[in-house]
Order: sequence, then C-alpha cells, then structure tokens
Amino acid sequence: MTIGASAAPATSASLDLASTTGALLVSRLTTTQRDALTAANGMIIYNTTTATFQGFQAGVWTNLI
Repeated sequence: MTIGASAAPATSASLDLASTTGALLVSRLTTTQRDALTAANGMIIYNTTTATFQGFQAGVWTNLI
C-alpha cells in the first residue's frame, strides 16, 4: 500500500509513505503510557519522558540510536 504520490513504490514494503512536504510521525508516549501497552516485538515509539526513540524486542524496550 502506498500513501502519497510515489513514482516507484517499494514492492517489498507493506506500507510505503511518500511525501515531499511531510514526514512520518510515530506514537509519542510517556514511560508510564508505554509500560501500560501490551507490547509486541517490532513496536517503535517516541518516549516523551526520556526524549528517545524506543523499540520493543525480545520482551524489553530498548533505546534506538
């Protein structure tokens, strides 16, 4: 699926975002809100408490650099 105009969408992607005027905005949660999730491996959030992007892998949240 492609959202936005894309000359050549990525055929191996489930979702292809294309824009020259905007960007992807991921979910912004506090640490408390994050910890209340039923997390699944592969989730990505922006933690507003620590001002870091975090991903859930192997049962734990880790900072993404």
